[in-house]
Amino acid sequence: MLRHGKPVALNNDKYQRSALPRTAIAVDRKGKQLWLIVVDGRQPFYSEGITLAELTETILNLGADAALNLDGGGSTTLVVADGKRVRSRNAPIHTRIPMRQRPVANHVGIYARPISSRNNWELY
Repeated sequence: MLRHGKPVALNNDKYQRSALPRTAIAVDRKGKQLWLIVVDGRQPFYSEGITLAELTETILNLGADAALNLDGGGSTTLVVADGKRVRSRNAPIHTRIPMRQRPVANHVGIYARPISSRNNWELY
């Protein structure tokens, strides 16, 4: 998707050209900034989704140097645990039912702890 600040060639299949729910992870050149990108889709009047080219352009505009397109579609879900509270931060759709999460067998998990204020986080 993105390597050394440049888009990787796409094979231009219908899934890459279609606006769909998408999930991506990106990092800056120094490895100090990490972006988790989740775009909802398949929900008219809420979110139609994004093409892979549009997602790549968005990531470039963030200033990322490398990015990886992860599983999308109904698997596109961002969940945050804040203390004992766990909540979805997007509106996934599964079997055409908004806010229904698709059961998936894998995930990317990131543990972060606050370092000085509520908006600064340290990843390890």
